[in-house]
Order: sequence, then structure tokens, then C-alpha cells
Amino acid sequence: MEETKQPRIKILVACHKADPNIRQDDIYMPIQVGKALHPELDLGFQCDNTGDNISEKNGSYCELTALYWAWKNLKDVDYIGLCHYRRYFDYSNSDIRANVPLTQWQPKNEKSHLLKLISPSTILASRRNIYPYSVALDYARSHHSDDLKVLYAIIQQQFSTYKNAFDDAILNSNASCPYNMFIASWETFNEYCSFLFPLLEEVERQTSTRDYNDYQKRLIGFLAERLMNVYLSKKTKEGFKIKTLPVMWITEDVFPSSKIHYLINWVRYNLSFHISKPTNPSF
Repeated sequence: MEETKQPRIKILVACHKADPNIRQDDIYMPIQVGKALHPELDLGFQCDNTGDNISEKNGSYCELTALYWAWKNLKDVDYIGLCHYRRYFDYSNSDIRANVPLTQWQPKNEKSHLLKLISPSTILASRRNIYPYSVALDYARSHHSDDLKVLYAIIQQQFSTYKNAFDDAILNSNASCPYNMFIASWETFNEYCSFLFPLLEEVERQTSTRDYNDYQKRLIGFLAERLMNVYLSKKTKEGFKIKTLPVMWITEDVFPSSKIHYLINWVRYNLSFHISKPTNPSF
């Protein structure tokens, strides 16, 4: 009997500094982001400034410079994903494992759990945050709302096939998958990047972060977090299954405040049917 060939999986681990938590094995591929901005720093991993790249945009694009590098340069991959050097998916779906000390993090049967979850018509994403208002209003409360309005206008004018998905995921929803984390087939990934990066380039042309503080200058990364949900909404209507997973925050110590923050989101998720209809800022 012929053996079933296992799919080739690569999960990028976006990292910008040395850390004992960084995973590196046959599935996890660390990638140093923003290398063009910090040539003096060498973590010993693949860097995002080789081949076709946007490494110099890391200050605004954040972990998306790793995503772009993979889209343009990574070959022979069936499934691809993105996580962070201290944030990883919990494939066992054990729900409250928000903060795990490094010394206790010993994932068992991780690959077998992952293989059961993936398929060409499935996208894995991070467990949704639930808000008492719309995703649009959450963005307006945390960032510059005019940038979201620019994004919406561009979608209406140049990416109109995503307009209804934006309405559903951003204006009329109070749930959002954070961190730009996902795992999907290469074909789905290619489609997503073909939508995402041209759109973000147009946002760059129409916005300015000159007067923003360092945090708000991460504009493109923040918008992309919301756009992931737009894409997920569209793919759901096309018959794709969206499977959301808890995110483990791997740390050297477990901070009670972080555990409380995660517990609040967990309660919101499980009691989301009690939350009133979301409201929107003026669009």
C-alpha cells in the first residue's frame, strides 16, 4: 500500500530580538523582521531583506514584512502560517492556556493535532476578541479612525468585491481575530496576499504617519489585522471553514495581569450572545 504523503507545512515565526522561546524545527521557521532597518543585529535566522522584500517598511508593516518575504521567496510549501516569537497557536484547543512559562511548555502530539485541523478549504485563525461595540469603533478608540475610513474608501473604489465582507466583518461585527496569525493552504495564502499587499500599498499612498507616535506608526500592521477578518468573512461565504484556536503567550514568567486580560476575553467570547448589536463611527 502506498504511503500517504504528509503536506509540507511552514509556520513563520516573526522575531526581532533574541529570545529563548523562539521555535525552530521542521514546521516552525523563524524569520528576523526589519533586518534592513537593523543591519547590525544578527539573530542567526532567515532575514526578511533577501530576494524580493519590503524589509525597510517593517516600522509600519510589522510582521507583514515576513509574510511578504514568504509570498515572494518561499518555495515548495503546501501550507503556510504566521505566528510570533512569543505567541503560538494551541492546536489541542485547550482554551485557557493563555500564559505558559517556558519551563512548562512541552507541547505533545502538536503535529498530529495540526494535521487533523488543516485542509485546502480550512483557514486557522486566532481566537476572536469580543467587544461591546463594532470592530470599526474598536479601531477608532485605539487608533486614528480617518485611516480606517481611507481604507474603506479604497475598498469601495478599487476592491469592490470585498466591500460586503468589510461591512460584515468591520462595521457590523463585534468579533475580530487578532495578531495577523493564521495557517492556510498555499493557494489561499497566495490569494490573500494578492488582495492584501496591493491594497496596503494604496493605503500608504493616501495616508501619512509623520505626526504619529512610534506605536501609531504601526498603521499598516493594525489595518491588516482587521483586513484578515474581511478576508475570512469573504471566504466563509465561499464555503470555507474558519477554525479559531486559542493563542498561547509563551513567557519566562506568568504575569497575573496577563492571565486576567485573557480570562476577560475568554468570558466575552463565551458570553458573546449577550452583547448588544454593535454601533459604528460615522463612515
